[in-house]
Amino acid sequence: MSKPKFKNIVVAGDVGTGTTTLAKGLAGRLGWKYLSAGDIFREYHKKHNIPLWNKMALPDELERKVDNEFTKKLKTDKHTVFDGHYIGWFSQNMDDVYRILLTCAKKEATKRILEREHTHKETPEEIEKRRRQIREKFKKLYSETDYENTNLFHLVLDTTNSTTKETVDKSINNFKKAQN
Repeated sequence: MSKPKFKNIVVAGDVGTGTTTLAKGLAGRLGWKYLSAGDIFREYHKKHNIPLWNKMALPDELERKVDNEFTKKLKTDKHTVFDGHYIGWFSQNMDDVYRILLTCAKKEATKRILEREHTHKETPEEIEKRRRQIREKFKKLYSETDYENTNLFHLVLDTTNSTTKETVDKSINNFKKAQN
């Protein structure tokens, strides 16, 4: 039996596209670990009473530290699904990492965020500020390039009209095909 081609999976996408839902679903179905950069940042926001949309209030050192830790783990860990905005860009030269990008119509993504029960409530304006600041922070810290460039990913899925089950099933099927 041949060795699997990919040892880890990364899931990236803008807010509200379903990255956390997919990453957790993949980890559960595959029996793998799940790691989320967003969980770390949300905890920091909460602890320091910073609105979630205010990405620029996060210390640059914290961002770099978390991103460096995740990049190291991508190289050393096995059987982990990573969830993060920039994770596809960081793993672009790692041949043993399967990269998934989720997209979604902005109106639908915003609707999903507004309906969330598990996190604090945001207004549509705050959601848009958060989207903008995530991009601005990446440019400030790392590069002017597009961290969601579809060429960086093995699979790009539009989740606008997909159920969670459909998205997880498509991802699992494509991942398994790519493993051979």
